[in-house]
Formats: sequence, C-alpha cells, structure tokens
Amino acid sequence: MATNLWTPQPKPLHPNQEIFAMIKSANIRWGVGFVMLASALTLTLFGMSQSQVASVNESHDEHEHSKHREYRSDKQGRMDYQQECGGCHLAYPARMLPAVSWATMMSNLSDHFGENAELPAPQVAIIARYLVTHSAQPGDRVLRRSTQTAPLRITELPYFIRQHDEIPMRMVKDNPEVGGFSNCNACHQNAATGDFDEDRVSIPGYGRQHF
Repeated sequence: MATNLWTPQPKPLHPNQEIFAMIKSANIRWGVGFVMLASALTLTLFGMSQSQVASVNESHDEHEHSKHREYRSDKQGRMDYQQECGGCHLAYPARMLPAVSWATMMSNLSDHFGENAELPAPQVAIIARYLVTHSAQPGDRVLRRSTQTAPLRITELPYFIRQHDEIPMRMVKDNPEVGGFSNCNACHQNAATGDFDEDRVSIPGYGRQHF
C-alpha cells in the first residue's frame, strides 16, 4: 500500500493577522507577565555572582547593537506613520489608544472608518509595531473609565469626552474651520508633536478660550 508522503501545510497567516494575533496574546498576558518580570529582576539583582556580571559586560556591545537596530526600526515606524497616516489626518499619538486597538485598526485598513487606506504588508507591519510599542498601557489616564476592550475612536474615550465637555458645539462641530473633535490640530497648534496643553488652545474664529 502506497504511503502518502505529502502532508498539507497550514496556510500562513497574513502579516496583518499575525500582528493582531501576537498583540492579542501579549495583551492578555500583560498583567501576569509584569509581575513575573518584576520577581525575576529582583531575584537576579540579589543572586547575580561576579562571574555573571563579567558575562553581562562581555555581551554589552551586542546589547548596544541590538538597541541601535531597535531604534532604527522605531524611527522608521514613526516616519512611515506620520507620512502615510498623517497625510490624511493628524497622526494621533500612539499613547492615545491601547495596543489591541492599534492592532485591530491596522489589520483592517481596507475599511478604515469607511475609507480604503490599505498599505503594502511590510509597511503595515512596521507602522503597527511602532504604534503597539508606544501604545497606552493599562492604568494610563487616557484609558480610565473606558469599558471597551479595543476602542477605535479616540473621541469616544471617557477621558477625551471629559476633557472637552465644556466646549460648545458651535465652536467645534458647527465651526466650518474645525468640523469636529477629531480634528485636533485645528485648535491644538502643536498637536503634531503630541502637545495638547489646554493653555495653548486657540479655536478658529474664537481665539484662546478658558473653560
């Protein structure tokens, strides 16, 4: 009887799906992982021998090269994000959404809030890695009181709403020079650099306001 030597191989994940799966798994393990990491570091600090210290020193150069590679990758991600996403709207700071939100968004660019914003898969991976690396962490104030696991609209976060709840709609939504709260850089002149200081807010047609 002939033996079938061919075994079907599983279909490889699309890069976007792979990113989402990785971040979803990391997000679930975040709390436990942090505790384990803290414990491991404590034990290491108290138990490291002189020979181990020497070993660490020998690997210093390799570690520095690794950090340099990570820096270059991070820089490329930031540049791509600002160029590709900032070409249509403000490139919102990554810290304004959690990792799972960015992963969800980057895995479905064909329907990006009703628009097709697809990019080449390698570029998607670079941008997604940058956004996830600098995303909001559990406990950050921007995520407080949020009941959504993966919020996609920054303007719907409880924190964002509280920060803008005293601003009349006529100054924003009904203001043709603004159009809505998602157009941050219309009033926050330094929004592109991540500066949202309310003392420097200037609403088009109304100037500086204090609420």
